[in-house]
Amino acid sequence: MPEVEKGGKMSRKFVYDVGTKGGATMVEEEIEEDNDDLTSLEVMARLMDVQIETKEIVDKFLLITYDIPHTEEGDKARREFLANAKLIGATAHTESVYLMPWTPEAEVLALNLSKEGKVFLWTSQPTDTELAADITKTYDDSLRPQLDEIGVRLDKITEHRNEDRNGRAEQMLEKTAKMIDGMEQAILRRGSAQLYVLITLLKRRFALVAS
Repeated sequence: MPEVEKGGKMSRKFVYDVGTKGGATMVEEEIEEDNDDLTSLEVMARLMDVQIETKEIVDKFLLITYDIPHTEEGDKARREFLANAKLIGATAHTESVYLMPWTPEAEVLALNLSKEGKVFLWTSQPTDTELAADITKTYDDSLRPQLDEIGVRLDKITEHRNEDRNGRAEQMLEKTAKMIDGMEQAILRRGSAQLYVLITLLKRRFALVAS
């Protein structure tokens, strides 16, 4: 179990549980708070030796909306849009409005979705810190089910391997690899070391089942 020390005092310890079912989970046990100059996310980054610009609060978001007609072709384009938006880390904010932390890279990725139909982008900055914190938490919470989904897929791939259904396992591996890569990049843009720990553990599981 890793421990963090600063000035001779232990500040926090963290336990990671990858398990064999579902996604990775993290349990945090607070021991002593004596880190005036480090946020918990920065501590996490140091623990994992992650090169990540940690941000507890995101203060600028990218809003993605779309206008796709309800036709057979439009419905197909809508499904593709939703799948691709999820892969780049965009999460549903309200109906037909998707949200992700703003970076120039995120804007380019979102613009690429325009091939699925009419896509509109806005940047939005919360008016106060408390609101930004609430939106950030909502965004982070919306990413966790996607991490769990990856964990469930890894469970299924392992099951296929154990039952000698290697063809099905290989079919799932390709999409799972894309999901992991997209989620890792989304988490790096978000700047959450806690979420990065979880995707790192899932990447290790993927390496094991893919070998």
